[in-house]
Amino acid sequence: MLHLRFFLSSPGDVADERTFAQQVIEQELPKDPLLRGQITCEAMRWDDPAAPVSMPATLSPQDAVNRGLAKPSECDAVIVILWSRLGTRLPDTCTRPDGSPYLSGTEWEYEDALAAKPPPFILVYHRKGKPDFGDPNDPDFDERVQQFRRVKAFFDRFRNPDGSLKGGYAEYDTPQEFRDRLRLDLRAFVEHQLAAGKTDARAPRIKAPPPYGRIVKALNSGMVVPIIGNGISHSGRPPDVRWNPQELRFLPSGAELSLFLADDTEFPSEKERDQLAEVASYYEAFHTRDALHERLRQILAPQAVAGVAIPSLYGFLAEVSRPLLIITSNYDTQIEQAFRAAQRPYDLVVYSELKDLGNAVLWWPHGAAQPQTPAPNELYIDLDTTTVIFKMHGSILPETSEWDSFVITESDYVELLSRIASKSAIPALFATHCRDRNLLFLGYSLRDWSFRTILQSLNRFFAKRSAAAGDDEIQSWAIDDQFSELELKFWQKRGVYPYEVTIDEFVRTLRSRMTP
Repeated sequence: MLHLRFFLSSPGDVADERTFAQQVIEQELPKDPLLRGQITCEAMRWDDPAAPVSMPATLSPQDAVNRGLAKPSECDAVIVILWSRLGTRLPDTCTRPDGSPYLSGTEWEYEDALAAKPPPFILVYHRKGKPDFGDPNDPDFDERVQQFRRVKAFFDRFRNPDGSLKGGYAEYDTPQEFRDRLRLDLRAFVEHQLAAGKTDARAPRIKAPPPYGRIVKALNSGMVVPIIGNGISHSGRPPDVRWNPQELRFLPSGAELSLFLADDTEFPSEKERDQLAEVASYYEAFHTRDALHERLRQILAPQAVAGVAIPSLYGFLAEVSRPLLIITSNYDTQIEQAFRAAQRPYDLVVYSELKDLGNAVLWWPHGAAQPQTPAPNELYIDLDTTTVIFKMHGSILPETSEWDSFVITESDYVELLSRIASKSAIPALFATHCRDRNLLFLGYSLRDWSFRTILQSLNRFFAKRSAAAGDDEIQSWAIDDQFSELELKFWQKRGVYPYEVTIDEFVRTLRSRMTP
């Protein structure tokens, strides 16, 4: 699967276009019938409602954007949109190599993309309608006119002295017309990228071992946040053994659970039977939400998986002496079982999609029989002294189905992303904790919706992770038995070091190096 990053560059006067562009990139292209299942797309946008770039008072806006997002030159495509403004002039400390100033951050972003070797795919759009400059007596009138002239001067660079075009750009009349044109342009770009990818030979690569010593040090000091994906279901399972719901020896992978639900509900599309979010949505629509919950409980409840071996990773994490924040997107209770077996106390925090609770999370302090329901920004736990398991996509609860919660359908993920945008999904305490710690991704795949929501919520921590701790890089790592070429590139672009090793082998080596 191909993952593409699109950088949106524009001033704030084309807000509608920026919103439309993000919708085309992240919602329409991945669901295009001709592209579906082949791509994932990400809009790099400083004002992304789901992950806005923080604007410290000590930094210029452009410096803040450069710290919070990947640069245009690091993305696959750059989309420049202009109308009445070129944008705010950059400080005198930010100049071209020849000393000349950049007239705005948008101009800097365009030239950063242009100077890359090779450059990303660059699309430039210009709204044609003349803006309303307002009352000539308004003190800002002259500035508005000057901004419009700067936009005109920007487009003059696309013409030769004789008036002929030396570079292409597209003009449009309305934001909706822009959306339609952008959709066509990006579809053509994606199709070209897919065709080029099919002809690329897979280059041989050397598999370096993970930096076990550094990871052990981070674990022993409590400076790492394990983030566990569905790939953990392959722990202890021979490669040729498939999940059998009639003989539960292992937990199902996301694809296996999807196929099971598809069979259960006679899902009509053969091509999309392994897409869990879509299959679960169909199950809910043609049965009920309660029926979907009950079916998941029959498969994943502790009583149903009593004979399933606990993944080695869970037992290892329960042995770590320092308190940890552990984030998981899995619904089962095996990690809790591992901590109970090791007699290690922990607090359990669960994201809940239950409407009766509003935006509250479920919090079981260690030993509590019933949960507390604080708002995410009101939760307080001393993370220096308390291990916390945060189940970001809900969970089965052992004793009763009363608190069962699942982020599994497409609408569930949309709701989660909406709550991430409004900062009502992830406790602020956890977001702050992640800021200056190593992130350890275990068993994540680009095909998983769960991966994409985790990525969205932690997006701010990928770029320029040294900003919170001087000049020292805050390393993060991704561990899985195999990455595609795309996944390797994806992680590397975000400053995350990917290592190909099975989770079980990774755990064995870590355990052998931990201080007794």
